[in-house]
Amino acid sequence: MLSGESLPKIVSAIPGPQSIAMVDELARSECPAITARRARRAAETGVGQDPIVWKRAKGANIEDVDGNIYVDFTGAFAVAGIGHTHPRVVEAAQRQSEELIHAMGDVYPSEAKIRFTRRLADVAPAELTHAILGLSGASAVEAALKTAAVHTGRPGVIAFWGGYHGLSYGALGATAYRDNFRRPFMSQLNPWVTHLPYPDTYRPPFGLPPGTDPQAISQATIAHLREMLRGPASGAEMIGAILIEPIQGRGGEIEPPPGFLAALKEVCEEFGLVLIFDEIYTGFGRTGTMFACEHEGVTPDILCVGKALGGGFPLSAAIGRREVMDSWGNSSGESVHTSTFLGNPLGCAMAEAVLDVLIEEDWPRRVAQKGREVRTRLEALQARFPERIGLVRGRGLMLGLELIKDPATRAPDGALGLGIMGYCRDRGYLVLPSGQHGHVLALSPPFVITDQQWDGLFEVLEEALAHFCSA
Repeated sequence: MLSGESLPKIVSAIPGPQSIAMVDELARSECPAITARRARRAAETGVGQDPIVWKRAKGANIEDVDGNIYVDFTGAFAVAGIGHTHPRVVEAAQRQSEELIHAMGDVYPSEAKIRFTRRLADVAPAELTHAILGLSGASAVEAALKTAAVHTGRPGVIAFWGGYHGLSYGALGATAYRDNFRRPFMSQLNPWVTHLPYPDTYRPPFGLPPGTDPQAISQATIAHLREMLRGPASGAEMIGAILIEPIQGRGGEIEPPPGFLAALKEVCEEFGLVLIFDEIYTGFGRTGTMFACEHEGVTPDILCVGKALGGGFPLSAAIGRREVMDSWGNSSGESVHTSTFLGNPLGCAMAEAVLDVLIEEDWPRRVAQKGREVRTRLEALQARFPERIGLVRGRGLMLGLELIKDPATRAPDGALGLGIMGYCRDRGYLVLPSGQHGHVLALSPPFVITDQQWDGLFEVLEEALAHFCSA
């Protein structure tokens, strides 16, 4: 039985024979773009990334079908905030599954949906009282974009370079993570999206040199935005919303300068725009507050949440101010924005349990404290390898190491990110690279990671860096 607090136990090759056989079986029925991409990447980079097949998980531990036990520092894409298969969430799922698994969304809702939406409104920032539920982060973003268009009468959206908002059509139009994600579908994407540089203090936009004061970077970005919105022929006449991650997740754990989000809100108020924060990744304690926007004391018009919300069940929400959400008007019969599984009772019961655990166990405060400790250790690691670690990024337990080829150029080193990922996995620690070049080693673990598990990771990280830096 998994304890959730175990150190790695590697009993076979990685991937082991059962994992290989099962992935081969999967490849016979799954789209090759999903399964075969790992083999192609291995051929291109020399870094083996054949999948391991998960069998069970608990707390911070994963066990694969070959019996290998890992410590999960990915949180399964930041979903397992309170830990894998948390007993309160499992109990809620079991109880609900015995009563009602599926209801009829907006036609005949379930008790579980009603309880959950009330609880979500209690947890959200005070001004945000009304939600549209979804099944993925992308669907929450799309609900927010629809709401902004209905509210302002303008279809245009400003989003940011490196932003990852999902890959379904509505969200993909706003995503600017990688060109190959968008290129085949350009003719079908929203033509009303404009992308601006994210105010990255390590890689400053607008030709500003490295080392530029963060406030100067913020001011340059806001000045460019104002000029564009004021311009009579800038193409921004139909902009109705600004969509941003308060801290970029898949883009590389990038924080904007202090005060930037507040300045963005002032711009939105000045020009009558709807401000949308994508907190799919950062929400529910991940950055050391319940929501990342709390670090700046800025409340958006719409807050998009997901990932950790459902405790492993696919569930998301766009939570907005009443005056913005009221723009939809009253239904004239059939709802103009709905889905078959809207407010699924099983997911709502699990999510209610997640919210209860986050608050009762005081996880945002505990994450903030642990995040400070871990960041100090990461900065010590950076001091040991300054030629290859350019920066420690992020907040709380959403942290990353910016991997570079040399300090002078700050050139991103994606190969090093992949190499460290493989090295750690072979020793039982699961990490992922992030950033547009795969050059940021990302850490978004379950909050329940033990000190002993952290010690084990740092030991392996130091070995990996010493190995690759001396190669």
